[in-house]
Parts: sequence; structure tokens; C-alpha cells
Amino acid sequence: MRLENKVAIITGGTSGMGKATANLFAKEGAKVVICGRRLDLGQEIVQGIKNGNGDAIFIAADVSNESDVKELVHHSISKYSKVDVLFNNAGINEKQMSKITDETKSSWDKIFDVNLNGMFLMIKHVLPEMVKAGRGSIINNSSVLSLQANKVPSTSYHASKGAVTSMTRKIAIDYAQSNIRINAIHPGSIATEMTGVEWKNLKQSEVIGDFKKKQPLPRMGHPIDIAYAALYLASDESAFVTGTTLTVDGGQSSFYRVE
Repeated sequence: MRLENKVAIITGGTSGMGKATANLFAKEGAKVVICGRRLDLGQEIVQGIKNGNGDAIFIAADVSNESDVKELVHHSISKYSKVDVLFNNAGINEKQMSKITDETKSSWDKIFDVNLNGMFLMIKHVLPEMVKAGRGSIINNSSVLSLQANKVPSTSYHASKGAVTSMTRKIAIDYAQSNIRINAIHPGSIATEMTGVEWKNLKQSEVIGDFKKKQPLPRMGHPIDIAYAALYLASDESAFVTGTTLTVDGGQSSFYRVE
């Protein structure tokens, strides 16, 4: 198993890419700490992992709240004694406010609080534990929209994800000597709740047909595609990989398209 004896914290773990990653990490031998705000969904995923003989706990937390983050890390260390992997996955968007003049200050702050500040807080409080251990892997879920612009998602979403990618490079350089690797994933159009697709509907033909049109590869992006990218960056297979980004977008960022 590729993550045997590793402990992984996954934020935004109750749906979409976080849920897929939690299930995959557990299958690959990790002890998984799932963080989210929806207790019922978190407990359901944990039970599913335990039913498959995996090891997982759920901790309700808001990553934009530093007290919650401190408690999350403290609880994780108390339970498992270490943190080997952090998958910073929690994120939000406001599609109805695509132009910057449509956005309010409160909506801008809300998106940055989760998408950027939440990652900052998680990294800030996990890093000391990784430094003590002399190893670790941090994976920040950014977006292909940190590489290119799109008409629909909000300006604040674009800006927050661009900042995530830049922050990833900076922290990677600062902690390379401590044998801590920090990388980012750039998902393209993935069928998740954020993009309007419920987990239970991922196999519906109309959903598949719609998402097949969003990138050159003739299939939709699925949460498991991101989970496998995270698995590589979490595992020892990527031991010489830090400060970089892994784009998982079906060719979207390479494709010039006039709408």
C-alpha cells in the first residue's frame, strides 16, 4: 500500500475531491483525518472507510477559523501522534458574481478566507509537527484558473487560486531543508458539488455528456482523478518533487477555444 503507516489530514473532505481522496488514501493504508463542516456527511464517510477495514476520524472545523484549525491539528496529533500529509482541499466559489464589479467586499473576503487564509492557517499549524518529524507532504488544491481565466467563476476565486499557487512555491523553498515537500494540484473542470453535480449523479449520462464538452479529452473530469494526483504527491514516489504544480484538466489549459 502506497500510504501505509502515514497520517493524512484532508480538509473539505465531505464531498467531491476531498471525499474521493479520503476514500483512496484510506484504501492505500493511510490513517485519515477528515475535516469539514457537515457532521452527518463526515460521519458517513468515516463509517464507510471503517467498513472497509480502514482507519479514519471526522473533525468538524471551519478552516478560516484559527481556533478550529488549532483544535483540528491538536486532535489529530492526540489521536495519531503525527501528521505526514496535509491535503488542503477546502474551497468555495461564487459563480453568480463573475465580474469584479458584481462582487461585494463581503463576498471577496469570504472566498479568500476559505480558499487562501484557510490554507495558510492549516499550513501554519501543521508545519511545526512536520518539522519535528523531519518529513512531510503538503498538497494545496489550486485550480487551472490560476493559469488561465474563465468568464464564469468569480474574480475572487481566480485571484485566490493564483495566490495559492504562488504561496505553494514560496513555502516549498522555505521548508525544503526540513525535508517537507509542498506542491499544488491544478484541477480543471471536475464534476463536483461546486460545479453543480451531486456525488450520487456522477454516473448519469446527461452529466457525463455535459462535462465531456469542457476539455479536449473525451470524458468528464471525476473527483478520483484529483485523488490519484494527490496520492502521488502524498506518497514517497514523489520524494524529489517540491515547489511544483500538477495540472489535471484533460488538456483544458492547453486548448485555445473561442466561445
